[in-house]
Amino acid sequence: MNLDLGGRAKNEMPNDKIKDLRSKLQSVLAKADVNFQEIAVLSQELLAQDQESVRFSIDAKHIHRLGFELVGKQETALSELIKNAYDADATEVIIEFKNYAKSGGKLIIQDDGHGMTADQIQNNWMRISTDDKLINPVSPGYKRLRAGRKGIGRFAVERLGKELVLETCVKGHNEGLKVNFNWDHDFKAGRDLSLIAHKIDKFSKEPDRSGTILYINDLRDRWTDALFDRVWKSVLLLQPPFRISPGKNHADQQEVIDPGFKVSINGKLGDEVAKEVSIDKTFLEHRLAVITGSVDENGMGEYNVISDKLNFNDSTKAENECLLTGPLYFEASYFIYSADVISGISTRQAFQMGEKYGGIRIYRNGFRVLPYGETRDDWLKLAYDTARRNLLAPANNFNFFGFVEISSQENILLEETSSREGLVENEAYEELQNFVRACLQWAVLRIAAVRKRKQKASQKDFVSELKKPSLLIQEVIDEVADKVKAKLGDKQDPKKHSAVRKLENLKQEAIAFEERVEIRESEFVQYETMLRILSSLGISISVFSHEVKGALTSFKSSFKDFLSTIKIGKLGEISLAEINSVSTRLFDLSNYITTLISHSSTREKTNIPLHSVIHSFVEQFDEYLNVRGISFEVDVDPPFLRTHKMHRSEIDSVLFNFITNAVKAIERAKADVRKIKLSAFKRNNFAVISFQDTGTGIPEDVRDKIFDAFYTTTQFSGDEIAGPGTGLGLKIVTDIAESNGGYAECTEPEQDFKCRFNFAVPIAKEQS
Repeated sequence: MNLDLGGRAKNEMPNDKIKDLRSKLQSVLAKADVNFQEIAVLSQELLAQDQESVRFSIDAKHIHRLGFELVGKQETALSELIKNAYDADATEVIIEFKNYAKSGGKLIIQDDGHGMTADQIQNNWMRISTDDKLINPVSPGYKRLRAGRKGIGRFAVERLGKELVLETCVKGHNEGLKVNFNWDHDFKAGRDLSLIAHKIDKFSKEPDRSGTILYINDLRDRWTDALFDRVWKSVLLLQPPFRISPGKNHADQQEVIDPGFKVSINGKLGDEVAKEVSIDKTFLEHRLAVITGSVDENGMGEYNVISDKLNFNDSTKAENECLLTGPLYFEASYFIYSADVISGISTRQAFQMGEKYGGIRIYRNGFRVLPYGETRDDWLKLAYDTARRNLLAPANNFNFFGFVEISSQENILLEETSSREGLVENEAYEELQNFVRACLQWAVLRIAAVRKRKQKASQKDFVSELKKPSLLIQEVIDEVADKVKAKLGDKQDPKKHSAVRKLENLKQEAIAFEERVEIRESEFVQYETMLRILSSLGISISVFSHEVKGALTSFKSSFKDFLSTIKIGKLGEISLAEINSVSTRLFDLSNYITTLISHSSTREKTNIPLHSVIHSFVEQFDEYLNVRGISFEVDVDPPFLRTHKMHRSEIDSVLFNFITNAVKAIERAKADVRKIKLSAFKRNNFAVISFQDTGTGIPEDVRDKIFDAFYTTTQFSGDEIAGPGTGLGLKIVTDIAESNGGYAECTEPEQDFKCRFNFAVPIAKEQS
């Protein structure tokens, strides 16, 4: 005999209680006026008598946990409600606080979205953790990517106030719907959530009206200025304030134009904050640089940095692939709070803005994901590095104003937590974190190099440039002017204050002194440039004196053989051919040296065509390298590649220094394979000249030293090309690169090579 969970035989008749409940239910169902609440209660009691199955039930107190405990912060709760309006194709959300200075106030959130029908209220609004937004990832009207997905955002109102009045209406209907929710009174512990009913009232409306209004009454918190300011910041930064771009259109069949989405907040405080946070127009124009990064659909990343103030533009490929994040884009405005790079605003004001609104925020489907970018949030470990001086260049959170854009469709592994306060910290999140951090650090170091500032503590013997006295005085002027304005208000123009006027006079004297120093410095720079060119010319003369010596030796030998053939009565055709060859070689060397001297004597800058210059250079070394058994491979791609305007002699100097180093290294290595590869190519906006050789290579522990002045690894031998090493060759190469806005580096060589040097300068403007 089969038994149920209560030990009774399955074939036994239902007990008396079941009979009684069935009878009552049948009686209620037979009435003309259906009492749905009574049906729900009786059905629930009847289901409880089932001894063969168990069912989940939800305590009404769960609403409190979802609202008050899961959504911990007021600004997060408000953000979720705004996202719901965005998902409803609203173009505007009006937020109005009343009596917020004490608990018991009121909050009204009104949107002009498509509203809800009774069925939508029942099946979507009233259904916890609905997957409607997962099934329908884009909004019906403007095809926006849905910002909400968990189905719990509506319970954020419970976090904000004790009572909610929901009014909603759909376009084309003559009536709207109204529902009241009293959280503390109705949703008490011990009550079954499914048995708590809320009456739907109807009201008349114009057919064209649509949207939803949330009246959140009896606010739980006393809204202090500090708390209210934090909420303002969260709301106004809910969408990126850093740039204005049209929303993405995800319509499949016909184009739908999204008119945009804005949030307005009442009161004087709202106007002030809205003006203050208009970062795009009032503040970002003072930035030093714009840093961007992107990951494509194949996981390949790219970094870019552009600075109009420094006349600098650079980009590079990310070292590591991002195979988990999916395609993404981020952008950051970079600030250094120093008078020499900020104008039109005091450094103190700029720094205060940085402390208040700086940071890298994350936006998912166009909406802010907290807490990234908050004042004390250090998700990229920038403050950590700054505190430990791992990076000496300014790179704290407040030095950046930026955002990362991700979406639920393209970045499926970057998922928000249930609390809507952060992303799930999985491997995709770590990949995103490392990508953005690496990009910012790369850009900051490149900017520091252009500004000739120390980048890392490991840079030895670095001498930082001093600030101009006039800039230091200007910082003091800004501080004094701020204090005068704070004390006197509009009673006096700060510029007319006696202390400010004295400082201004001192500043003008400092500027006059600086102008005299700059003239002297300009003359010195020209002198230093000429010395560098003459140094390169000296190297070339040393090289070709070696070549001339070899050519003269061959000439003497050939002439001696020629005389011998004459004495014995033979025709010296072979000797004459050798003599002609050597004399031609001497003539070519003479012309090349003359050309070098001509290039060295002129100060005219031109766009250097690398293909012709490199091949002309290589021709002069063919014979010498052949004698030594060194093969030479040349590759210039594209063939029309040209540098920006620079001295031709500077390129010659770079080529001479690299080839002499390569030959010396190959001689020292006594390698079986003796080969040099010279290539030129375009990398982003740079023309790169690359030398690789099969010599001794550069040990890892000295790579940071080889570009220092007077550091050399060369031991002189009498037959060595260009004589003994002075330790200035690579220093000259570096100086040439940096003076032209480029860089020099020792990097990993290709297979079969031991060493690689790259020299990079900007390409011609028309090729960028």
